[in-house]
Amino acid sequence: MWHRWMVGVCALIATFMVTTAQAEYFRQKESDLDPKVFWIDEKKFMGVKVDPALELLDEQGRVRTFKDFTGKPTILIWSYFTCDGSCSAVNAELLSLLMETKLQTIDRDYQVLTISFDANDTVGSIAGFKKKLALPEAMVSGWHFALFKDPDQIKPVTASTGFKFFWAPQDKTFYHPNVFIFLTADGRINRYLYALINTPKDVGLALIEARQGRFKINEVIDYAIGLCYSYNYKEGRYTYNIPMFVGAGSLLLGIFIFIGSVLFYRFRKSREEG
Repeated sequence: MWHRWMVGVCALIATFMVTTAQAEYFRQKESDLDPKVFWIDEKKFMGVKVDPALELLDEQGRVRTFKDFTGKPTILIWSYFTCDGSCSAVNAELLSLLMETKLQTIDRDYQVLTISFDANDTVGSIAGFKKKLALPEAMVSGWHFALFKDPDQIKPVTASTGFKFFWAPQDKTFYHPNVFIFLTADGRINRYLYALINTPKDVGLALIEARQGRFKINEVIDYAIGLCYSYNYKEGRYTYNIPMFVGAGSLLLGIFIFIGSVLFYRFRKSREEG
C-alpha cells in the first residue's frame, strides 16, 4: 500500500514537471521590439502629399498612378495580402465602421485604397485577400486594392507617410502599426485613426475633415456636427470640442448680458420720463 502511494505521488510530480516544461517550451517569447518604434509623429506628417506619379498595379494587373486614386477623400491602408492576422482584421474593422457611418457614402463621397507593402504579393494574393474581406456589392466600386509596381519604392513611400514595418523571420510575419490614413482629394495626409479604439463617428468626422470645407448645401448640417468635435492626439480619437463650447457659451452670455442691459436701461429711462 505504501509503495503504491509513493508511485502515485511520483507520477503526479512527474506529470506536473512535464506540464510545466511544456508550458515553458510553448510559451510565446516576449518581443524585444519596442512598440514605440511604430508610433507615428502625426503632426510631422500632416499635409504630406503622396507622390501622384507613384506607379501601382491594380487588381487586374493594370498599371495605375496614385493620381488615378485621387479626386475625393481617400482612406489609405498599408497592408499585405498574405496576412491572416492583423491586416485582415484591420480591413474588416474598417468595413464594419464604414457600414455604420451615415454621414458619407463610399464611391460618391470618398474611397478606400488598400496597398500592399509586401514585395512578394501578387495580383493573385489580392484576389484571395479581397475574397476573405467579402465586401458588400455596394462597396466594391469604392474600395480599391493595389501593389507597388517597383518594390524598391515600398520603403521610401511608406516611410514618407510615417508608416514603419519589420519582417520577423522567427514568426514569419510583419510587425507594423494598424492605422487608417485619411487623405484629402489631392492626396495629402489629413488625419490618422488607429484600429480598435475608434467608432463610426470618428471615421465619419475624419472624412468630413478630409473634405476641407467642400460641402453641398444639404451637407451643412454634417459640417456643423463636425464642429462640435476635435481630434484628441493623446487619445487618438475625436472628443467634444470643449473650447468651442466654452467660447460659444461665453459669446451667448455676453449677448444676453448686453441685451439685458439695453432693456433695463430703456425700462429705467421710460419710468423716469413717466
